[in-house]
Amino acid sequence: MGVKYEKKCEGVLERKWTIVTKLSNKALQLENEVESLREDLKNFGKGKVRDKSLVLPRAPPKHVCKGHRQPITCVVFHPIFSQVVTASEDCTIMVWDTEEGTVEKTMKGHIDTVQHVSFNQDGKQLASCSADMSIKVWNFETHICLKTMRGHEHTVSCVKFTPAGDRLVSCSRDKTIKFWDVQSGYCLSTLQGHKDWVRHVQISPCSSILASCSMDHTIRIWDYKKCEELMSFRDHSHVVDSVVFSHEKADQTLMKYVQKELNGSEQEQEKKVKTTAEKDKSQKEKNDKDKRESSTPYTPEFLASASRDKTIKIFHISSGALVTEISGHENWVREVIFHPSGKYLLSCADDKTIRVWDLEKNFRCRKIIEDAHDPFVTCIDYNMARPMVATGGVDKELKIW
Repeated sequence: MGVKYEKKCEGVLERKWTIVTKLSNKALQLENEVESLREDLKNFGKGKVRDKSLVLPRAPPKHVCKGHRQPITCVVFHPIFSQVVTASEDCTIMVWDTEEGTVEKTMKGHIDTVQHVSFNQDGKQLASCSADMSIKVWNFETHICLKTMRGHEHTVSCVKFTPAGDRLVSCSRDKTIKFWDVQSGYCLSTLQGHKDWVRHVQISPCSSILASCSMDHTIRIWDYKKCEELMSFRDHSHVVDSVVFSHEKADQTLMKYVQKELNGSEQEQEKKVKTTAEKDKSQKEKNDKDKRESSTPYTPEFLASASRDKTIKIFHISSGALVTEISGHENWVREVIFHPSGKYLLSCADDKTIRVWDLEKNFRCRKIIEDAHDPFVTCIDYNMARPMVATGGVDKELKIW
């Protein structure tokens, strides 16, 4: 009798704890949804003037666009017009109308996976890079390829225009970062330092700072005008797939967290806080003065990264401090972007979700869009001109939210 009872009760405690954990997670998710709805009611409720800068993506998507024959690798909005461009493993680049959700043009020229696309500031030129080891510059009005650049020895994973638009920066599986003259197509310089595939590069609006991330688990900050590495971050435990600089509004939100992450006793902390605050105030006044006098582009204070260790990390660039580690995704985090309001951070991951993180409330998860793509969400972009988010996935679909 005792043996039968023991067999019957075997594993009951473990099952009950599993149920408790699931219910706890569900309760937490529902609490977040309620809080999210309260925020929406507060910002967009009856009688409220709709503040477009606070709009967040919500299901269902406005458009589900089909046309690619292989997974989408990159999505980017046109800086002026209501268009979005996608790159795909099917070797093509597609231009879509964001209002209608229809394809306007298919651009062909690469002979292998198109890894990344990027616009210059006025949107008249588009750069693309591919696993065929080439970089192409396109006239976006005529959709004609103006220049093809070769020099990398392996897959080119990312390409960006510098703010002036006369240079391109690219990174590759050959472990290098290269700078190119757009007009001539010549390689001007090569940065070396990463020990493995360089996955992504991001250029600061101030025109001198570059961030890169790699399969060597590191993020590196460069002064690309001097071709010097300024610092590196080694806090991730897996591949870092993307990095993004903050903007001025996000800096204002994040600056309050910097002092909390500095090391030292409470007394030293207070001293550091005071010193840092004075320094930041002085620097902000200087930046504001510079902006008024010479319209110098804003220099970001923070950098966010997305990694295959399932985390997002935010770093304070000038101090080199890790501000926070955001956990919540259940699989590789592919990309992160700062919301234009500066209050949120958006991310997409291989757990099929898009998540919105509240930067004002200790980085809690503000919203989750489940099953955004099946099986993986590979890329995300936010339209800074209009409140709109675009995502691409392994399901070959572009979705506009």
